[in-house]
Amino acid sequence: MKILRVVTLTAGCLAVIAAGPAAAAKYKVVDVSDGGGISGSITYDGAAPEPEILKVDEDVEACGGDRPSNALLVNGSGGIQNVVVSIEKIAAGKDWDMPEEEFTYDQKNCTFTPRIMLIKPKMAGTVLNSDSVGHNFHTISKGIYNINKKIQPGSKLEVTNKKIRKAGLVKAKCDIHSWMGGAWWVAANPYTVLSDADGKFSLSNVPPGKYTLAIWHEKLGETRQQVEVKAGADTTTDIKLKL
Repeated sequence: MKILRVVTLTAGCLAVIAAGPAAAAKYKVVDVSDGGGISGSITYDGAAPEPEILKVDEDVEACGGDRPSNALLVNGSGGIQNVVVSIEKIAAGKDWDMPEEEFTYDQKNCTFTPRIMLIKPKMAGTVLNSDSVGHNFHTISKGIYNINKKIQPGSKLEVTNKKIRKAGLVKAKCDIHSWMGGAWWVAANPYTVLSDADGKFSLSNVPPGKYTLAIWHEKLGETRQQVEVKAGADTTTDIKLKL
């Protein structure tokens, strides 16, 4: 097993958050018969900060009271959840293996669920409002999917597969409830995953070769890591991030 060097990300990288992933040029699905794997953990460097307490100052009865932010989720061992890990500019490899053909993005208890959603280009889906109050769903992106629309209680917004045409970052907010925040990460290729609650991630069936991993978190910014995958072997890389 090959262990790569640890990378530490500092606040100086925050300026590149909105850049999104570098899109793969005409990614081609091929049979990968000798693939390897890339796995590892993403942890916070040092003592993680206490979550910010979000002030709930609108529709308090329906939304509930003040709450800790879920923008930076760090477990007791320092593992960071909701970090996007992807291989940049890979030309060919496995097919998409996302379990669902359509996505669902909910607004429940005046919180976006899930906080970070991983989808693929040209994917259809539904934005729900499971609350008893209306929301003004507002997305911001660099030409990926920009909308500003009210969704009444119990209603939904349909997103057709013609809307999301390319990869990148789509930020989500509610113009009525200022504490609500989330994001969609539209993957450039199938080698894109989210770290789990323990900060673990795994990319499988990767063709042998040298690659660049792009690592992104909404609060901690973006960094890159060089990796080499050998046929039938696992490569492990451990990454530390901080504010």
